[in-house]
Amino acid sequence: MNTANLALQQTPPISVPFRFFLTAPLFGVLASVLLVWRGVELFSSRWNVDLLALTHLVVLGVICMVMMGAVLQLIPILMGVPIPHSRWVSTVLHLFLTLGTLALACGFLEMLPPPLHCVAHPLKEVSAAQLESVWLFKSAILLLGLSFVMFLGVAGYCLIQVTVHNPISWAMQLAFMSLAVTVTIGLMLGATFSNTWMVSWSPVMLTQWHLTWGLVGWVSVLVMGVAYQVVPMFQITPQYPLKVRTWLVPILFLSLIGWAIFYGLANLNQWSFSWSQLVEGVLGIGLSVFAITTLFLQSRRLRKLPDLTLNYWRVGMVCLLMAVGWRFTGILWPAVTTQPVYEIILGILFIAGFVLSVIQGMLYKIIPFLVWLHLQNRQLDVLKAVRLVKLPNMKQVFSERWARRQFWLYLFGLALLLATPIGLPGIVQIAGVVWFCSFLLLGYNLYSALWLYLSVSRQMVAST
Repeated sequence: MNTANLALQQTPPISVPFRFFLTAPLFGVLASVLLVWRGVELFSSRWNVDLLALTHLVVLGVICMVMMGAVLQLIPILMGVPIPHSRWVSTVLHLFLTLGTLALACGFLEMLPPPLHCVAHPLKEVSAAQLESVWLFKSAILLLGLSFVMFLGVAGYCLIQVTVHNPISWAMQLAFMSLAVTVTIGLMLGATFSNTWMVSWSPVMLTQWHLTWGLVGWVSVLVMGVAYQVVPMFQITPQYPLKVRTWLVPILFLSLIGWAIFYGLANLNQWSFSWSQLVEGVLGIGLSVFAITTLFLQSRRLRKLPDLTLNYWRVGMVCLLMAVGWRFTGILWPAVTTQPVYEIILGILFIAGFVLSVIQGMLYKIIPFLVWLHLQNRQLDVLKAVRLVKLPNMKQVFSERWARRQFWLYLFGLALLLATPIGLPGIVQIAGVVWFCSFLLLGYNLYSALWLYLSVSRQMVAST
């Protein structure tokens, strides 16, 4: 593992990222309970409020929770710029994100009427209806708005301090720009839900902007930037080609701007939808280039030993390619997109297949690295001595057996969700139970890493 380019001395306290990492599986458990509770009715339409609650539990509670913790950890190490007041900042961010996500999910579950039936303006119809718990949406707007604005401010301040720019720093900057757009549109939609402010633009258009800027501009671009560092470092692969690192993210970002403009004009009847679909093709090709390049690099890894993280990344890259292929199918044969299951499968492939898989794979590498790094620093800096206590290596942080069992549970649950269109009785509930066990086991593995860190730390104190 090559750490020569890392500013390890700038790493924040271990509690900064760990509070986010340890919370994420709990939201996964909540999402799984909702999946079991609502069953197949969840997937009746992409506008079903129960599905919106489930989606935000996963995207905010699991994905953004992990990404926020990872960014607070990676910016100091990769960029060499420390997070100011990192303990206080991480505590406030974590609290606001946690409470805001819960408020938003509960707000969706309390909405009347349960499904969104209006195709043209679904959000406006629900806004006009009386909501049982409008205060939940208002609380979510306040908490999530404060959380993301503060997060963007802290990350922006750190990135401005960076003196040496590289593809990773550029990817992070463009990802944060995309997050700013995503949050702005999300707050506009939240204001519509809470009857605080009715937007004049089409809520469907805003929702599509919110979804695409969030998943492609924020999540995918940040994953790419992080992959440029962690894939070669942890998976012992060659570096990503220089042209890919230099041009792929900027092309995706500019294409995303072009798509948003063309899509907006098409919704205002000022342009044909074919132009936005053409730019979607460019986005799909860019995402496919990243997936294929990653799979190719993994096939050339120097160490051929079995690696759980490698399995997660391979599943994620394959699901990303499948998602792109499925979207191209809808563009070439528009009749497919009229079926409710089309967008459901697309969301499952991209969010549950690509993003969640990569997120879990990163957790199984980043957490052992952090435990090992902080124990080393603690022994050197606090005890002023070397190897008073035998430190665990990175492979001893997790139980390999339980980690692999969790991976197979996740994969089985993903396959069951993708098989939902078959219509087998109870298949969604079975998928929910399997994912409940998977997230529960993921939480057990993460908390066991924390317990190992605390127990070794206590041994250090006892040996002084």
